[in-house]
Amino acid sequence: MNSSPAHTQPAVPAADSVSGTPDAPARTGYVPGPDTLRAETAFAGTNFANPAFADGSSAPFSVAATGAAPSEWRDTTSAAIFGAQSTLAEPARIPLAPPPPLAENAVFQSFVLLLAATYAMLLYRNLGDVRTLLGRISRDAATGKRFSEDPGGSGYSRFLNIATAIGLLFLGVAAVKYGDTLMPGRLAASIPQGAALIFSLLVSLASLGIAAYQTIAVRLAGALTLSQPFIAQLMLLKRTCFALGMILISPPLLLFALCPQGTGGVWFCIIAVELAAAAALYLKETLNLFLSKKVSILHWFLYLCTVEVFPVSLLWLLAVR
Repeated sequence: MNSSPAHTQPAVPAADSVSGTPDAPARTGYVPGPDTLRAETAFAGTNFANPAFADGSSAPFSVAATGAAPSEWRDTTSAAIFGAQSTLAEPARIPLAPPPPLAENAVFQSFVLLLAATYAMLLYRNLGDVRTLLGRISRDAATGKRFSEDPGGSGYSRFLNIATAIGLLFLGVAAVKYGDTLMPGRLAASIPQGAALIFSLLVSLASLGIAAYQTIAVRLAGALTLSQPFIAQLMLLKRTCFALGMILISPPLLLFALCPQGTGGVWFCIIAVELAAAAALYLKETLNLFLSKKVSILHWFLYLCTVEVFPVSLLWLLAVR
């Protein structure tokens, strides 16, 4: 049967084994040099310019399909393949994700939310006591007994005790958040994420120890000087100012503790301003109390250095070391 023109395939000239161009003179006796990657007997004399190699049944792919091993391997260099000007490129490395901040731990944030709920419950159930506490700020301080007078009733004293306990827990939260802001990334990576809550409770426990030392020191001074009524007024003044500071500073502190790392600068500034105002109010009220009892300013300075400044500075030096 005669083949039709549509089924006629034109003959392709043989290609040179080196240049791959048609009608080139064939090179005989070619021996693969040291720059040859692989010489296979299965490809000897194969014409790679033949269009038959376009489908999957061509000869070069038969070796891969049958799994036949190459007959010979030749060692070469990258310069021989890619050129003398080629350089070795390092693969791009994906940077590791930084460790999450300590203050953004789920357990610690759950504790902060629980503390916020306790604070809201305190305000709701002792709204009258909170109103009394805030109203005493606007009272006349001429007698120096604005905060040292007990308004009476065991409910107010219980409110001050609960507010003091919540304030100690807030001190631990503030220490964790502030320490997380200043802590280097390598040190934060070496600390377990669950340690944030433990560190917060340790700071609160240390604050409780400072409060116990201050109480013992003041009580001993009152016993030696036979001035227990004055010491009772001083301790009530201290509790009242601490509770007042807790009531005012806790809302921005809660928002600052829940902010992502690197944010919340506005809340931090508000906390710093309110803390400075509370400290100034406490210093003013203690000075007025000392002057109203005809106690010299020298004893007031001695009280501040021995009772207020010394334990805090000692704890700070131990923490820095």
